[in-house]
Amino acid sequence: MTTLYNSLLVPYLPYIALVARIWYGANMIIHGYPKVVQRKQVIQMMAGWWGMQNSIGTVTSMVSAATLLEMLGGIFMILGFLVPVISAFYVIFFLSIIVMKKARIKAKYIDPSGNSYETDALYLLLALLLVFLGAGQLSVDSLIGF
Repeated sequence: MTTLYNSLLVPYLPYIALVARIWYGANMIIHGYPKVVQRKQVIQMMAGWWGMQNSIGTVTSMVSAATLLEMLGGIFMILGFLVPVISAFYVIFFLSIIVMKKARIKAKYIDPSGNSYETDALYLLLALLLVFLGAGQLSVDSLIGF
């Protein structure tokens, strides 16, 4: 079994890491872009979802942190810079989103009405994979020896 793993998977790990990083980083940038261009609307929408209309300052801070992580973290992922560290932040980020969705809006894993956290769970799982897989050989991390 180990020989099969070594011969079939190990030679392709740098490419698997590259594709995973680029896909994840691009998705995080796409996911964060509306928070940049429609900041006020996103803050009001999030405050409504979480029932925090009286805590706009808290919601603004949360949206700012999410935007920074999604945009800058997405760029770092694509470049392959500090991938395990950024991925660990994404694990915390998506784990907290799942907990909030389950606690505040009673979201289900899969719900056709839209109150689900299946996509968040997928992002969480891939971030966890990248924590352990790292950036791979085709990355800035590899060039600087991280």
